[in-house]
Amino acid sequence: MTDQPPYGPPPGQPPGPPPPGGHYDPRWGYGPPGVPNGMPRPGHGEETTWALFSYIGIVVIGFLAPLVIYCVKKNSSPFTRYHAAQALNYEITLLIHMLAVAALCVPPAIVLSPWFLVALAAPYLESLIGQFVFAIIGAVKAGKGEYVRFPTFFCFRMIR
Repeated sequence: MTDQPPYGPPPGQPPGPPPPGGHYDPRWGYGPPGVPNGMPRPGHGEETTWALFSYIGIVVIGFLAPLVIYCVKKNSSPFTRYHAAQALNYEITLLIHMLAVAALCVPPAIVLSPWFLVALAAPYLESLIGQFVFAIIGAVKAGKGEYVRFPTFFCFRMIR
C-alpha cells in the first residue's frame, strides 16, 4: 500500500490544500466562487424586479417598457440592462420580421391579388404567440436571477 491518498492533486498541480480564505488561485483550476461564466449575479431584489418588469411590460405596453427600463437602468445594473436589452431586441426583431414580410407581400397584393397577404399570417402568429412564450420564459429566468438568451432567429442582438 502507498502512503499517498487515493485522490491526489492533478498532474502539474501543487500538492497540499487549496489556499485559505477561498481566494481564487488559477493553479487549482477553479474559477471565482459564485460567478458562472464571468457573468455578474444580481446583487439584490430590485435588480431582478426591474428585469422581470422588462418582460412583463412587453405584454402590457409593448416595446416601451423595456426601452424605458433600459434607458434608466443601463448604467446602474448590468443584470437589469441585460434583460431589458434582451426584451427590447426581441420586440425590435418582431417588428423587423413583420415589416420584411409586409414589404414583400403588400405590393403584389395591391397589383395582382389580395391572396398575397396570407403570408403575413406567419409573422403575425409569431408576434401573437411567441411574444407571450418568450416573455414568460424571460420573466421566469429574470425572477430567479438567471440569464437567458433567446434564439437568434427570434432575437437579433442589436442592443447590448
